[in-house]
Amino acid sequence: MNFRTLSFIVRRLCFGKKQRGIVHIISLIALTGIAVGTLAMVTVLSVFNGFTDTAGNMLKNTCPPLLAEPVKGRIIDKDLCVKLSDVKGVSHVIPVIKQTALMTVGENRSVVTVMGIDSSYFYYNALNEKIVNGKEMFSSMDSLTCITGVNQAVDMGLNRGSEKMSIPVKLTVPNTEPNDAMVMDDNLKSINLVYTACYQTHSDLDQDFVFISYHRAAELTGIDTDKCNYLYILTDNENNIENIQKKIQEILPAEYSVKNILQQEPVYFRIVKSEKLAVFIILAFIVFIATVNIITAMIILYIQKEKMNGIFLAIGMRFKDLRKIYFAFGTVINTLGCITGLVAGLILCLIQQHFGVVKLAKDSFVVDAFPVKIMFTDILLTFAAVIIIGCLSVYAVTLRIKETK
Repeated sequence: MNFRTLSFIVRRLCFGKKQRGIVHIISLIALTGIAVGTLAMVTVLSVFNGFTDTAGNMLKNTCPPLLAEPVKGRIIDKDLCVKLSDVKGVSHVIPVIKQTALMTVGENRSVVTVMGIDSSYFYYNALNEKIVNGKEMFSSMDSLTCITGVNQAVDMGLNRGSEKMSIPVKLTVPNTEPNDAMVMDDNLKSINLVYTACYQTHSDLDQDFVFISYHRAAELTGIDTDKCNYLYILTDNENNIENIQKKIQEILPAEYSVKNILQQEPVYFRIVKSEKLAVFIILAFIVFIATVNIITAMIILYIQKEKMNGIFLAIGMRFKDLRKIYFAFGTVINTLGCITGLVAGLILCLIQQHFGVVKLAKDSFVVDAFPVKIMFTDILLTFAAVIIIGCLSVYAVTLRIKETK
């Protein structure tokens, strides 16, 4: 049987006016079920991408595009900054000293992450533009001041207005220099600073981080001023990160490693991927359940068209061709449902993306509405999954036609 004849018969079965009845109703239900399932897959995956993208942008406040660090030990030569700055695609190389310390403000104490930076750090996340308290006083990091995240400031009792009171802040770390001190305090090293401002980035940077000048951080940690813990490497083009990373790794000695954001937060991105996979499998299973209606419609249609089947067989049609008719019937319903769901899902996502119709609860997140990010790979994967699930289900039923002769 040629394609023209097959398409004519299937078109009559699907859209013929005389075919209205229980089969038509069940077929519409099946088509609607496939469409709703496909729409759900597109919408949920796009919203999931939106939240992932939003969280990824938040991570950029704490994770630079590329991070150079020693494989063993904790010291890097600052001289590498000049060498790495000559790499094509690298815009800035920022030395950073990072150390866990005890922060003391009056009677309040908290374990914090001290970040020793110079003015070049502000090229990374423009932290100086995100000052919320003390903005009129803050100009740059100097040896006497410190700034902290708004959440950390509140935890330490540094409320609005505290930045004008020259409140002393004490940072304490274990003394790395060997000594035979018998008194516990002699095994600790401290510096005194003045709280001048706090910032807000809506990220982990707002909690447990304290920024001080690079030279005071070197004094606190005992690191030479020509050394650092990490090199934050900024790039001109995010799409060329992999190539830049390879070039930098070739330049650096073997004892240094270069990590992108994915490698800096492997647990987070592994969880994101596994959650997305789990959501996709669950929605694919829902689509599979929706194909049961197609199977029901095919069985009822086959029973109703028993006389037609007999005529086709009498005029010389093979069971193979008869199976093709019912397979094409089920596939058409499945494909129409899939396309309808994809179109509806894309329209819904575009509306949400541009107008933010569905809002989030106030003060519950850093965005006002559900974020949406449409990815072509997800659309293609959804289409392929729905078509494959439908075709396999329909094919399994058509294989039984010969046994019902």
